[in-house]
Amino acid sequence: MKMIRGSLLLGVFVLAAAGVRPFAQQQPVFRSTTSTVSVNVSVKRGNSIVANLKTTDFLLTDNGVAQTVEAVSIESVPIDVTLFLDTSGSTAGKLDEMDKDVQAVVQLLRPGDRFRLLTIGDAVQPAVPWVEAGTQVKTRFSAVGGISVIHDALLAGLVHRPDPGRRHLVVGMTDRQDCGSVVPASLLLELAGRTDALLHLVDYSGGGGPANYRVRSCTPRARPDGVRIIEQAAERTGGELRKQARWFRASSIARAFRTIFSDFRQSYVLRYSPNGVSGRGWHTIRVQVPKAPDATIRARQGYYAD
Repeated sequence: MKMIRGSLLLGVFVLAAAGVRPFAQQQPVFRSTTSTVSVNVSVKRGNSIVANLKTTDFLLTDNGVAQTVEAVSIESVPIDVTLFLDTSGSTAGKLDEMDKDVQAVVQLLRPGDRFRLLTIGDAVQPAVPWVEAGTQVKTRFSAVGGISVIHDALLAGLVHRPDPGRRHLVVGMTDRQDCGSVVPASLLLELAGRTDALLHLVDYSGGGGPANYRVRSCTPRARPDGVRIIEQAAERTGGELRKQARWFRASSIARAFRTIFSDFRQSYVLRYSPNGVSGRGWHTIRVQVPKAPDATIRARQGYYAD
């Protein structure tokens, strides 16, 4: 099984995949196009989707400038699904319960969808490489203690570029306690502002294995605000962190994914060509639905222009 090495090689690979020239400049620069911007948007009242919205129902601004929404849809297009399961020492006690939940997740896919599973140990491992919906998958989980390359795994998920006409959903089941990643939290946050993928996190902690899983030393250690930065990365894409009880049951993997996947299937995709705004750097996107002032709107927060 080929592994995505938790080393400088991984860092160079993901930077290159994201358009970075790490050796040409001191500060990494991602290359992105802003000819058309796609915005994932969820509009809900309580737990119910607000349906049948049209382009004229949305008010979208780019750096404060109103834009013309050119397309809005609840798309029934094929989806690439990346599921990341944190198999570091903190979750080692539940590894034997994960397999049935992965099988349940795969059963939720529709014809045309694709799925892959990433896990971690000393490296990011494609436990299930890309497979088509309906494929019977085999999984085998093992834990490693003292290291948890969360940043590397989430970034490896986000740099995937689906074929035109497909959408990409990344779901990370993790406690967000990084230790040992080559990719810093700041770079993960940077990429989250440059991807069309939607990232959701599910709080996934408790059930640790024997103490020896957690005694190995680990460097580099994440910065103190690293957990919050990972959450901010999800929010930048239009996703969020979903909390769970500390002492989770592994069957909650399938339940949490089912909710996220259903919401994603029913979310809107807005597209527009930026007009009246210029300049490099971060562009803040704000989405409103004036006809539904009581709705909760979760949307991509912005993008980088180079």
